Amino acid sequence: MGDLASEAHTADSMNGITGDPKYSHEIFGSSSAGSFMRQIQTAINPRVDTSPSHPRGKGTVTRGDSPRVQPAYSGYEKSTLLLLPPKAVADSLMQVYWDYDWTLYPIIDRGQVEETYESLWTSGDAMNISPLRMSIINVCFALGCHYAPSILPKERRDTGDCFFSRAECLYNKAKDGPSCERVQCLLLFGVYLQSTKNVFQCWMTVGEAIRIAQSLGMHLPEAEVSSQPVSHREYRRRTWHGCVWLDRVLSATFGRPGMIPNWLFSSVPLPSMIDDEFFQDQIEGSERRPDGQPCIMAFMGKAIELYRILDDVLVQLYLTCNPREEEMESKLPHILELDSRIQSWVKSLPSHLQIQTAATQNTIVYRQATVLRIHSLHVRILLFRPTLVRYCRRGAPLYTEKPDVSTDPSLSEVMLFQCPRMCFRFAHELIEIFNLNLDPKTLGGPLPVWWYSVFYVYTAATTILVERFLEARESAANSESAASQAWNAAIHVLRSYGALSDCAQRCVAALEALYDNLSLNNRKKGNISDTRDAAPDRDSLLGLYNHLNEPEEMNGPGLLPLTFDDLVWLDSILESPP
Repeated sequence: MGDLASEAHTADSMNGITGDPKYSHEIFGSSSAGSFMRQIQTAINPRVDTSPSHPRGKGTVTRGDSPRVQPAYSGYEKSTLLLLPPKAVADSLMQVYWDYDWTLYPIIDRGQVEETYESLWTSGDAMNISPLRMSIINVCFALGCHYAPSILPKERRDTGDCFFSRAECLYNKAKDGPSCERVQCLLLFGVYLQSTKNVFQCWMTVGEAIRIAQSLGMHLPEAEVSSQPVSHREYRRRTWHGCVWLDRVLSATFGRPGMIPNWLFSSVPLPSMIDDEFFQDQIEGSERRPDGQPCIMAFMGKAIELYRILDDVLVQLYLTCNPREEEMESKLPHILELDSRIQSWVKSLPSHLQIQTAATQNTIVYRQATVLRIHSLHVRILLFRPTLVRYCRRGAPLYTEKPDVSTDPSLSEVMLFQCPRMCFRFAHELIEIFNLNLDPKTLGGPLPVWWYSVFYVYTAATTILVERFLEARESAANSESAASQAWNAAIHVLRSYGALSDCAQRCVAALEALYDNLSLNNRKKGNISDTRDAAPDRDSLLGLYNHLNEPEEMNGPGLLPLTFDDLVWLDSILESPP
């Protein structure tokens, strides 16, 4: 990203603020050398005032400089960076962004951005708009391309990349200092980069957003909330929790430690259930708006709660232990506790966010309910998936044999016997939701963005692959079985998404290669091998799940696939001879 404006001369990288803090907008904690010296100075001479001339409340965030500045654009930049698409196209891209992306991740200040966007057409002079605000508008265009029905699916990525490249150039021209708006812009960049293969850039961009947010004190507990407008309070919360969300998602995806420690999860309250239209009318949140409609902002708070549970699933079951060295019985208490938390979370959902009771005529609310259901199913698949390793290790013919409770009953054995079945059940439901809701022509529908969707379906399909393998072991596999139908549906969905991304095509290739390596085609034809031939298949299946449970190898178990090119195991499977 571009260089920030030079910092005040009263701060340095090792000591923090060393002079009068009034010259810096940044927050320095009590452990910094500069803060310690101010405390000593105050103790020696209490009459010396080291506070800013206009004190700011703890954690107060600047909303960014005025968008009306006069940047220096060259003649070439005027014709490229400030060029707008035809108004009808621009309006369409902005609207689908607000309807499809912002309603799930309301990071940017919609009122400010809409006001600036409208001024582009009324004043006719984009030269007077700050590069940072123009960058945000262009990345909104880029994200809108992913949803725009007017753009052919195969053209959406390239069109979006053009707008995103322009957004990057505009960001690099923004020389103003740290601000909430800069954090919001970087978070939007991170969201868009999830759909690309630029893994390092995505990781570093989100890291920069988090560091700027922390320098502004956005992670600090709120103070003097009553003196701040509701809109200011809510966008501060939304922006900080946007940082938490992307930090957890990317750290899970890459198997790397996050920048934001767990104790900061609750330092700032979750965004309130207050829609932007009612900032003047509401102080406290409610599931229903003053006009009786369901609150759109309810989604973000509930989604963040689920991400917290996901983080604990990853830490307790994936990142801190090895399923090949630790007995599954020792994980069972964690699995039960986490499953109980997920159940409590489901029960806490407002009625309009429960897929069974969501109003289908409200497309935004119905999509939010569907996305939350898909998120929760994915988390529960990850929760129960480690038990499949143990299940497959037992060896034929014990794959489907019920636990013997007649001689020496074991409660843990009975419970662990049911865990894989729960995993299969959730995988079936997840695939069914996509199969019913994905529009094969527009690739739209009340579903997550495609890069989340591909990974969700792919994760569920690997689970179904195990189920099909187990069915084949007991000669129960047939084209009419529920597992076979779910498998075919998953392959169909991924092939549909192949029009948007080659990673979906690679997922199909990987799944089909695994299917062939497990000899399921031969079993389908009736060539069932006896138990003496079980070892190679069992080793292949166990190898797959050992890879799936190693975070450094699996580009997950997080929420989205940033790229599949770094999957060593996937490439080895695709390149192995038949």
